[in-house]
Amino acid sequence: MTWYARSWEHMTAVHQQAEAEGKFAHGIAKAIDDSYPFSERSGWAYKAWLDARREYFRKHDLPLPRAKARGRIC
Repeated sequence: MTWYARSWEHMTAVHQQAEAEGKFAHGIAKAIDDSYPFSERSGWAYKAWLDARREYFRKHDLPLPRAKARGRIC
């Protein structure tokens, strides 16, 4: 099984559990983000997780947080 497929399956399981607990979109998104299943947030596994997460969140209408500005001087 690919990293992408494992990520998608994990997100589906967490999503179902969060819904069973009565959580709504923001709570579900946070539960998924907090449940990252691989050891480090780097490498191929993390890249696949981010790709799967982006598509999973869009498919299930979950909020995708916007990137934070890092000390930009205009």
